[in-house]
Amino acid sequence: MLESNSKKDFNSTVEFLIQNNIKHALNYSMSEYASWTVGATTPLMIYPQSLEEFKVVIEEVKKRKIRFYISGNGSNTLFLKLSRTIVISTKRLNKITFSQDQEVTVECGTSLALVLSKTLKKGLVGFEFSSGIPGTIGGALITNAGANGGTISESLESICFLKKNIEVEVPRNKIEFNYRSSSITRRDIILRAKFKLKIGDTEQARENIKKYIKHRNNTQPVEYPSAGSVFINNKDCAAGERIERLGLKGLSIGGAEVSKLHANYIINTGKATTEDIHNLIKKIQKISLEKEGVALSTEVKIVNE
Repeated sequence: MLESNSKKDFNSTVEFLIQNNIKHALNYSMSEYASWTVGATTPLMIYPQSLEEFKVVIEEVKKRKIRFYISGNGSNTLFLKLSRTIVISTKRLNKITFSQDQEVTVECGTSLALVLSKTLKKGLVGFEFSSGIPGTIGGALITNAGANGGTISESLESICFLKKNIEVEVPRNKIEFNYRSSSITRRDIILRAKFKLKIGDTEQARENIKKYIKHRNNTQPVEYPSAGSVFINNKDCAAGERIERLGLKGLSIGGAEVSKLHANYIINTGKATTEDIHNLIKKIQKISLEKEGVALSTEVKIVNE
């Protein structure tokens, strides 16, 4: 049970979910959810089926001061400990709306892959950068996710946040975006985002995507569970290059291993635990700091609550 909240508050939250037919699961293992296929057990997982239901859930858990974490695909997260935190999934919040002037409004839980597929079908280009990124819109905006020479913030028009139970639309120029980071925090609640794309050559876009996927399959360990790039690149050197230079390819702890194909990936070879992965991350950081004086920061989010 939650350590930081009373049993009464937790039980009343569960009762509220039952009364309102909101999908949820008690004592849910995040190994069933996260891309690493490992993860701590949360006391409560909630699956809102619409943005309205999502807003109601947020209001209720805040009112009861229940600690919560919002997760999309769990594709860049290590759920190390969740004894005091419930998880609210946005996977079902995936509506996409098109306007006549090439604007696309996307709910926070929509996968980048679905946005790419739907926009290409509408004859729109500009989202091809997202090919191969397994995340959702919400998480991608927080980290300014990018690949293939582009980032999600480049075509962004605005983001709609939930602030004090009110929808607030914030334009792109009021949000700071940097390399794999933004001024959006995990405490900010993203509801939807608006993008401005272009009518373009979708056949050429599809050919580019094929090249991106081929390159990804040749250079990344896609056959193993992972969370993508573990560490943020430094200005002077890519994290993978540094880790390889340190001779850490193939380094393992338990079932967690630094990929022999791409050194910035930690793969689950089949029997890894969250502790194996976390300890391997810390070991890489320690060696990098000791041998090169460089403190590697994680691109993946480590949830330890």
